[in-house]
Amino acid sequence: PLLGKNRADSASHYQVRVEGGQPTERWVEISCGYPVPDAADTIPSSPRTSPEPALERETAPAGAHVLAASWQQAFCEIRPYRSECRDGASPAAESDRFSLHGLWPQPRDNVYCGVPAAERGLSERGLWRRLPALDLEDATRARLNRAMPGAISYLHRHEWTKHGTCYGTGEDAYFRHATALLDQLNGSQVRALFAANVGRHVSSRQIRDAFDQAFGRGAGGRVKVSCSDGMITELRIGLEGAISEDTTLEELVRRGRRVSAGCRGGRVDAAGVGR
Repeated sequence: PLLGKNRADSASHYQVRVEGGQPTERWVEISCGYPVPDAADTIPSSPRTSPEPALERETAPAGAHVLAASWQQAFCEIRPYRSECRDGASPAAESDRFSLHGLWPQPRDNVYCGVPAAERGLSERGLWRRLPALDLEDATRARLNRAMPGAISYLHRHEWTKHGTCYGTGEDAYFRHATALLDQLNGSQVRALFAANVGRHVSSRQIRDAFDQAFGRGAGGRVKVSCSDGMITELRIGLEGAISEDTTLEELVRRGRRVSAGCRGGRVDAAGVGR
């Protein structure tokens, strides 16, 4: 069975299920074959020059993931030269919300699935603008632009190339899932804790307790807090399970792997450099 492809346009690999194989689901080069409407159909005697487009899979296969949610104000405090950190780049109304860094299939070395060497090189060297444009629906792009200020610097192209190609869906579903999970985080007591303590110190214990309140007992044990220059910069949340746009963050966190708390805590930075 054909499950999906690694990008909507100019795909290089298909994801297929091999019953009884180890692993069951794997990526294969498009040149290895071509899709047919039904397994019972007669296979043509000569290969087709261009394969029929595969249906985009809407649910990512079950597995471990990390949702990386940044506190954008701290990011910009450290990197004021970035395009998304210049005055007026991000709406002031978004200054008390987490922003999307990425949704990362695990383990950590599960990256760049089926990505040509040239594109991987561009991604690793930070030349993200030169990566292929993504095929996103207008509504998805609008959600992503709101959730990921770094899209101004083509962070979304890098995240898809490095992590999304290993996720198991097409580009649009990958970012719909990621933004849906981020919305749940921003609608929780965790965001409320940060919003109520802008300019003040918040401990990792407080953050983990807020996760327990928002997503169930033990959820905080799946969260690693990242800090830099005395500021909280990011939360990395361990998830486990199959992900669709309707999957709740609570059920994914509940099955996630326990991690160390990371830093002990830090200041919740306010919008604007030097604040």
